[in-house]
Amino acid sequence: MATMIRVVAAVFAAASTLCLLPITASAQSTFTHAHIRVPEPQQAEAAAWYHRVLGGEPGELGPGPGIRHHNGFVGTFPNEGMPGDSGESVLDHIGISVPDVAATVELARSMGATIRAEPRQGVTGLPIAQITDPWGGRFELVQDDVNSGINHVHLFASDADEMRDWLVEVFGGEIDEDRGQGRFHAILYDDSVWFLVSQATDGRQTHASRYRAIDHIGFIVPSLADFRETLINSGYEPYLERPNPPGGDLLFLEGPDGLHVEMTQPAR
Repeated sequence: MATMIRVVAAVFAAASTLCLLPITASAQSTFTHAHIRVPEPQQAEAAAWYHRVLGGEPGELGPGPGIRHHNGFVGTFPNEGMPGDSGESVLDHIGISVPDVAATVELARSMGATIRAEPRQGVTGLPIAQITDPWGGRFELVQDDVNSGINHVHLFASDADEMRDWLVEVFGGEIDEDRGQGRFHAILYDDSVWFLVSQATDGRQTHASRYRAIDHIGFIVPSLADFRETLINSGYEPYLERPNPPGGDLLFLEGPDGLHVEMTQPAR
């Protein structure tokens, strides 16, 4: 009996140790983009707005113009009469690193942005501010010298722990619980883009992101066939698979709380 107790104790100790280690999946995905719905006649105007306020290199990116940073792009595509605000969506906002948060807020204000939160110190100790662009896309401005370009994607989930575990199971990434200081979960992709997962609070609903202003995010993987198997094993299935006109193939899915994701396999 004493031997059995020692064995059980050892198992629990090992499990506890594993919980403290970074959690990664065997197949890593690389973040590629966020797509924002904008009325078609205003796509070029929106892309110019993003370039001036959020930086990056302007250009044609798939179904519409946008801006490209070193670690992904923010692109536009036609709104088609869909809701024009990403608020109350599981995909709440995109974080962009800027050289000077205060100056960028004033520029955004002068260009018609709604300032949702004035410059302040964020949970991670960095200067931040939150804005909504004239078309309903929500952005957080971050003064971060380490993670430049697209800094993070912030999700609000009905079960934040479940969303964290699903993201790691399906897309890979490395969890850093210290970064969120108990306020949110943080997962790092490709040493470049953070995914932050907050628990949705009472009074805040988590609507699906599809058809909202920030419609979906994207990843690239070496093999959609392998990814499809991983996705199905997680309890979800793709709703659309098709060729990608520039080359390669696409897969679209809706995950927990309706998180809309586009997956790309590059042309071989």
